[in-house]
Amino acid sequence: MSKLQEIWERITGKGEPNPLDKYLYKLLANNAIYPDQSEETYLNAYTGNNDVFTVINKITEPASTVPVFQYDANGEIVEKGKMIARLNKPNGYQSQSQFIEAALTFYLIFGNSYTAEESMESGLNIGLPGRLDVLPSQWMSIKLGSVFNPVTGYSFHPLGGTEVQYPKEKVYHWKEFNPDYTLKGGHLKGMSRLKPLIKSFAGGQSAYNSLVTMFQSQGMWGILTLLDEPGKSKNLTKEQKSALKDIFRRDAKKGDLTIVNAIAQYIKMGLSTDEMKILPAIGVFKGNLYDAYNVPDILFSGAISKTYLNYREAEQALWRNAIQPSLDAYLEGLSNWLAPKFKEEGNVLKADYSEIACLQANKEEMVRWMTLAQAFSRNEIREAVGFERLDLPGMDDILISMGLSNIGGINEPPEPEITEELMKRLNLTDYRK
Repeated sequence: MSKLQEIWERITGKGEPNPLDKYLYKLLANNAIYPDQSEETYLNAYTGNNDVFTVINKITEPASTVPVFQYDANGEIVEKGKMIARLNKPNGYQSQSQFIEAALTFYLIFGNSYTAEESMESGLNIGLPGRLDVLPSQWMSIKLGSVFNPVTGYSFHPLGGTEVQYPKEKVYHWKEFNPDYTLKGGHLKGMSRLKPLIKSFAGGQSAYNSLVTMFQSQGMWGILTLLDEPGKSKNLTKEQKSALKDIFRRDAKKGDLTIVNAIAQYIKMGLSTDEMKILPAIGVFKGNLYDAYNVPDILFSGAISKTYLNYREAEQALWRNAIQPSLDAYLEGLSNWLAPKFKEEGNVLKADYSEIACLQANKEEMVRWMTLAQAFSRNEIREAVGFERLDLPGMDDILISMGLSNIGGINEPPEPEITEELMKRLNLTDYRK
């Protein structure tokens, strides 16, 4: 019996396949993972909710401004590296900064970021990546293969456009971890951080909508119309209107509903006192969002605990816990994918954070600590903060206290000139007596 015949019999129910076979057959039956409704939900959260946009932008915009360099296996900067040259000019419509911001933004919204390359078809650089593009994650599909080779390619489905096919090796798929491992292959896509927050997002958006409605109505509780008969309003005198308003204001303070002895129509325009309690909950929704993206809430306007000191510490925490991990992870994966294509194995793309002001405060603290520790040389301190060693006398001697003298000179006799000068100042004629 041929393998194809055996597979067919198992698919049609003749014989019970093992779990591994079931997974394979599932992939054969569903040979692609297409975009679903959740992608649109995440996109709407970013474009329609100022909190989601602001939190993500706090990470992506600063990250896109950090200088990136190419380093060889020895840690030396490669000035004319092919990878950095392509990253500096990825395509005809984006700069390096715009390219990196796009890649990180898609990743933080959808949990997936797709970077595609297009190779040169002729010339000296034939076969080498001639351009890089960040593809919209919400329009990407994953082509499924076998158990041990689950991804065979990717498809780009632009709205109203022609589907574009990409072989697996042409796309760098950077994704969040997805623990939802299913036979449908859904785990091959990353999980958006917004997924567990979607209820909080909906609640926060409802609270915002209520607040906007109240602003639009200028604080109006509602409109009360007295009717002579259904559908026809009754004209009231100024005195009658004033009396009704007084009754309504008095009752509204207690949360009561004003009742009049007439056919009436009431249109609610705002929130009652109890309903207004939902508005403080906006802060709770924000807190969940900040925590999910490791962004300190002190950095946002209106933060209650904001002071200069903790704002400075929050900036450092933003870089250490959110910006650096995201940017470094993307550049690491991009390097591993691009280096073999350019025949630059062992080379990596790395961000240089030496000019980030809030991170330099750590260097001041490091120098102070290394100096007080009395166990480091001046050259070691220079290297710790990113400077080159100096080939000068005493630079490799360990410093001690007493004016930070060189440890190598403690037991050495002083120079004769210094001794004579000191003798004169102490009015000693002969230091041997």
